[in-house]
Amino acid sequence: MNIKKYPPTRYFIGCVLLAAISVFLEKRSHISSGGVSGLSIGIADIMHLNVGVVNLWIKGMIFSIVFLFGGKSIAFWTTVGAALTGGCMWLFAMIPVTFTWPQWLAFGLILLFSKFPIGLLVSRGYSTGGYTAVGQVLCARLHIPLRVSLAILNTISVLAMYVSHGAKSGALTAVIALTSGVATEAWATISRKWLDAPSKDCPTDEILRFSGPFAKIFRLTIGNREN
Repeated sequence: MNIKKYPPTRYFIGCVLLAAISVFLEKRSHISSGGVSGLSIGIADIMHLNVGVVNLWIKGMIFSIVFLFGGKSIAFWTTVGAALTGGCMWLFAMIPVTFTWPQWLAFGLILLFSKFPIGLLVSRGYSTGGYTAVGQVLCARLHIPLRVSLAILNTISVLAMYVSHGAKSGALTAVIALTSGVATEAWATISRKWLDAPSKDCPTDEILRFSGPFAKIFRLTIGNREN
């Protein structure tokens, strides 16, 4: 079983950030960026369940698609990402937070930054087992652009938010969700250009160095070059 040893640091940071944004921003504002996280929020609110448990349940079904068509290595780390994200969502949902976001502020933040964590993962070919994983398989197998498949799949999440929180939440979620594919590709491109570009004096197989303390968090190491 040809499984790569470790994904880059951004993989783990992206999983935790995705869970935090979903629970502390999207769930509390009743607006979703779409994806399995948005579907999980809608179902969890309707059935009064823990959002992390619902997230893991849905991604468990998606995993079979990734395993069959995406390869064992991708499926393994997709499973790890799904478990890490779902586990963090479960833990975050148990934290008693009373702060309520102004809805339009939350809408702006979600529209601009909610796909940043997914972009970090997609920039190196990973996902957390949600719609992005299905989109990556469709892109590889059928050459369907990621933004197209995500726009179609996200209609399910929009419906869930509409049913659970009404027309306004459904409409705001639709605006974000239907542009999520473009946002995901944009953040993935930004991540690649910022984090993966080799310096002129350093071959691509050596350690990549980036300026600034924040960039150092995502530094890659030798032998951690995925396809």
